[in-house]
Amino acid sequence: MNALRRHSMLTSVVLLFVLLTVAYTASIDLRATRGASITGDEPFYLLTTQSLIADHDLDLRNQYEWQTYRSFFDHAQPLWSQSGIRPGAPILSPHEPALSVYLVPGFVIAGLRGAQVQLLLTAALTFALMYVLVASEGVQPLFAWLATATVALTATPFVYATEVYPELPAALCLVVGALLLRGHSPSWARSVAVALACTALVWLGTKYALAIVLAAACLLRADLRGRLALLGIGAAAALSYAAWHLATYGSLTAYSASWAFEGAGTVEVVRDHLALPDRAYRLVGLFVDVNFGLVRWAPVLGAAVAALPVLLRRGTGQLVVALFAAQMALAVFVAITMMGWWFPGRTMVTVLPFMAWPLAEVLARASRWGRVGVAALAAWSFAISGALVAASHAGEVVIAVDPFLMRSPLFSGVAVLFPDYRAWDTHTIVFHAFWSVALVAALAASCWSERDAPWCRALLGIARRVFSSVHAMRRGVRRTPRPVVE
Repeated sequence: MNALRRHSMLTSVVLLFVLLTVAYTASIDLRATRGASITGDEPFYLLTTQSLIADHDLDLRNQYEWQTYRSFFDHAQPLWSQSGIRPGAPILSPHEPALSVYLVPGFVIAGLRGAQVQLLLTAALTFALMYVLVASEGVQPLFAWLATATVALTATPFVYATEVYPELPAALCLVVGALLLRGHSPSWARSVAVALACTALVWLGTKYALAIVLAAACLLRADLRGRLALLGIGAAAALSYAAWHLATYGSLTAYSASWAFEGAGTVEVVRDHLALPDRAYRLVGLFVDVNFGLVRWAPVLGAAVAALPVLLRRGTGQLVVALFAAQMALAVFVAITMMGWWFPGRTMVTVLPFMAWPLAEVLARASRWGRVGVAALAAWSFAISGALVAASHAGEVVIAVDPFLMRSPLFSGVAVLFPDYRAWDTHTIVFHAFWSVALVAALAASCWSERDAPWCRALLGIARRVFSSVHAMRRGVRRTPRPVVE
């Protein structure tokens, strides 16, 4: 029976991988701007890859001088620079080098197209492994497969499957880490693998501080040998990272090579990125902004986000929720903008595969009509992805500039229901309040459905205390006698 189950899971994994590989090829030829097929940070990752292959270093001076970037950058104008340039000093891309190193095989084989194919295979593998995680956690395999495929084919992962960004390779590290930490006490070998996954995350980008959550979970669950291995590899990796960055960039982050942060120290770079009260609206805006909201582009993700508390019953589920919360904190309070020169949802792509699990739980627990509702949301989400591809091929929109201007009624017809956070007018305030209440109510309902789980009991207890305090304050205000005016 176990052999039959393993064979069935392997067949499902291969089928999902092949399906996504074929589907993601349709995102290769979506133009980023009207003048170029790639833009934003993409050319600079590939420029570093090209330098590693041709010159065996990170210095981009030869690439700029000889314009070798013309092999993958098709804009009529020369490639601009993101780097601070000093006479005689090397020109360094202000991005961590791991993605550029990772893309060497694909780039050697077929340049830009080779790199994009390598990335789409990475994306397909990420979601295939996510299916393994969900199915291994007791969810019926059919629901696990359908939920994973649904999330994978929504607009944001579909586009980023071939965008030259480190988000989906980072997501692969997180999914692998979560798989390794299944169970109560990961072995010594698994602890070593988790340490390597955390190291890869940091080298993919300083912003992937989710490595801390993964490492902390391993540290709490591993036995003594596993903890020693994790701490030893972590210490060696941290020292190597710090020494290399200080020698190469003069700072602990590659951001210091940017013209925007040239000469700035690590503390200054972090301070310039960090902001708290001014960005709190993103807790809701990341999902419902009229242009860049995740749920705006994939309504079915709303059901997944609302169901996150149901994962708190299991240890691996608690890790997934912690990773999602950590990425939310980074996207809300650290990322300079959620409305960048990129396709919507970029700041949440690393944890997007995990949305397959709560969505699978919804499918497993819902009534027949509930499943019909989820299916309708999934069909709507797929239709938006299809409309985006059609609008891009027709020249109506481009992916990194104005995808939200596509005229499909499936997308534009409901725009009035979503706030536009570029202007805090009456419409934005009203719909921000509406979606905030809806999100809190949905999360509270999910917590209530799992109220016997320790974490949900704790969250509901906090909510009751907050409500009681607010109610007591209101009663106190009402009972305060009005001053007598003589």
